[in-house]
Amino acid sequence: MSIEIRIEHEDAEEIRKSLDVDNVDLPNGMTINMVTEGENILVINLKMEVSRPKDLLTLKSTADEIMRHVEALVKTMERLNI
Repeated sequence: MSIEIRIEHEDAEEIRKSLDVDNVDLPNGMTINMVTEGENILVINLKMEVSRPKDLLTLKSTADEIMRHVEALVKTMERLNI
């Protein structure tokens, strides 16, 4: 199972770098790949082998967590005028 998240932001590469340090201690069978397309598109791919319902919830929870981190990063960057 995979989830693709696409985020358009002028600082896509900075967001990618900030999120990248968090990609440790992933659940078994999960991979996260992040790339920027052009200057302002961040593409995040989450993949996980789903063998039981709990795995699907884990994948969704991870996607939700990433989106919360992106929201916090963007708000912080706006407040600091970065």
